[in-house]
Amino acid sequence: MAIKKKWPVEYQANTEAWMTTFADLVSLMLTFFILLISMSTMDKTGLADIEASFRKAVSVLNSGTKTELQIIPPLQMQKLISPRELMLAMRQNSRAIMKNSIMDHKVRGVILNDRLYLRIPDAILFDRGSAVLKPESVKTLVKLAQMLAMSPGNIRVQGHTNANIDLDNSAFDDPWSLSLARAASVLHILEDEGVSPTRLSLAGYGPSQPISTEATPFGRSKNRRVEIMVYQ
Repeated sequence: MAIKKKWPVEYQANTEAWMTTFADLVSLMLTFFILLISMSTMDKTGLADIEASFRKAVSVLNSGTKTELQIIPPLQMQKLISPRELMLAMRQNSRAIMKNSIMDHKVRGVILNDRLYLRIPDAILFDRGSAVLKPESVKTLVKLAQMLAMSPGNIRVQGHTNANIDLDNSAFDDPWSLSLARAASVLHILEDEGVSPTRLSLAGYGPSQPISTEATPFGRSKNRRVEIMVYQ
């Protein structure tokens, strides 16, 4: 009987063995994440409340398009659940009040750290080197003050100038006293229109808090401003 000759089998390394370990690892990770998701719950009611409050604050339709700016009533503002929502609502109200006025598109409403800063350029409010309000700006300030009187929160009026402001023929010797006097002029409007003195405070920062460069006329004009800061 003839014996078949067995030829030696050449050894070949299994280069795909790592895939088995990798697949096991992926399966374990997938199981872990599925377990985490199954243990968590989504509070749909809470999300709906947050979305509804936000929509009220910024007046957005269900389609996502903005409506015309409208005044949000004080009672509705008191229902807002967070300081930021309140600041958004007050910024909308201020924009609606300034619409088609001398301040329209010139006053910026900036929200920083849940505080609303209404930044009014000095050229809208005052003549150069003066702290006397221009008559054309008083009408809009009065409406703004009436809105703030019915809204919650504290208010600080802050005056700012640039470093090298021209004070020739001015009643003020330095930018510090000018910035304080300008802030006081705006504060008196707020107080006269019903904002409680217990909610009001005053500051004159002179050139110490610029928001733009001092190297250009445009930058210096941005630094000369009165800010109405609203906070809780």
